[in-house]
Amino acid sequence: MTDRWLQKLKPAQNRQEYADAIFPGLRLRVGARSLAWSVLVRGPEGRKRIAIGKYPQVSLKEARQLAEVKSEGIKSEKAADTVNNSQRVGSLRDLFTFVIAKMREEDVASANEYENYLINRSDSALNVMGLDDDGNDIAANMITPDDVTRWLRGFHEAGAMTGHPRAYLSAAFGRGLSADYDPTNPNPEVRFNLTNNPVTHVGGKMKGKARDRALSMQELIDFWHGFEGRGVSPQMKLTLRLIMSMGGVRITEIVRSQKDWYQLRNGMRWISLPKTKNDHAHDLPLTVFADKVHQTALLISETGSPFLFPKHHEPDEAQTLNSISQAVRKWCDKKNVERFQPRDIRRTFKTLLTDRNPDLNRDWIDVWHNHGRAADVARKHYDRAEYLEVKRSVAEAIDNLMTDVERRTIPK
Repeated sequence: MTDRWLQKLKPAQNRQEYADAIFPGLRLRVGARSLAWSVLVRGPEGRKRIAIGKYPQVSLKEARQLAEVKSEGIKSEKAADTVNNSQRVGSLRDLFTFVIAKMREEDVASANEYENYLINRSDSALNVMGLDDDGNDIAANMITPDDVTRWLRGFHEAGAMTGHPRAYLSAAFGRGLSADYDPTNPNPEVRFNLTNNPVTHVGGKMKGKARDRALSMQELIDFWHGFEGRGVSPQMKLTLRLIMSMGGVRITEIVRSQKDWYQLRNGMRWISLPKTKNDHAHDLPLTVFADKVHQTALLISETGSPFLFPKHHEPDEAQTLNSISQAVRKWCDKKNVERFQPRDIRRTFKTLLTDRNPDLNRDWIDVWHNHGRAADVARKHYDRAEYLEVKRSVAEAIDNLMTDVERRTIPK
């Protein structure tokens, strides 16, 4: 092999493999998507192939050096196994499985979203980046920024946003790095041997200006009445209507809400959120409009599911945030409305309620939206009794607003 010869090689539909004359164990596989280096060595368990990188990220000279290092490492593998005979280098599949398991142990609500993007989807990170041309698992430390860019480009070309999948992948590698260098666990069963996060510099400058999109009264009316009809899931319509009729509470608090969170107390129905984004439980009375939506949602919800809005084919899981965002985006494009995100409904209600109700204290809306002041100990726990009148006042203001929305009335 020579550098000039390598520069002329291109990915090939039919896989080819070349051996190096200088270091006979060094191999270069030319596949449909990449040119990958590996080294064939004999160790305590017989002949094995070790991946050492992709060309041109790893040059010929570097490949020969790595091949020699790997070969020497295999020779001493038996001795190393005496120290730790169970440790192995983790694949990308191992990394994602480890991350999802840890998130579920920690009761992280977005674990299903991570699993969807990283493992389950046909265009998941695992399916796009984690397998070689033979369908074998690739080591997590072999993933490069080029691989990440290729995966995210698929979402961009399909018209989808890349922010969420990028964030999920970056967080997964971040957890892998933390696990590799955890001083409290010196001999993990699987070590990923990560030296950096390949997602860090992908995508250029990721921070943008803070969102300020708020729907006008007319847009809110159009959305309330227009999100229905042929091709619209009744469950999706009710999900969005419950978010609106509860004054724009956090999307996750509605989408992932469980049936037993809705409780009748003293003639008033409440939703009791056991844990919210700021790690505090939060109780809210249902508005009149929200109570009607809730009763309708119960009628069509999967009987055996604990969730008010379960997945269609997987009733033991809640509806995904991605499905909500896609539904809103499609509606905006169909109606030729400036795109907004479901969480913009929260800002919309804060704006409209403040404009329409000069006597409604803005802090009361913060109480409703569970925005506490860190310095105010009394507001860390929005006690049902202490804030009962405050919450009733906000609920009444929301119902007054929703009455105009229902009647298609825009105040002059």
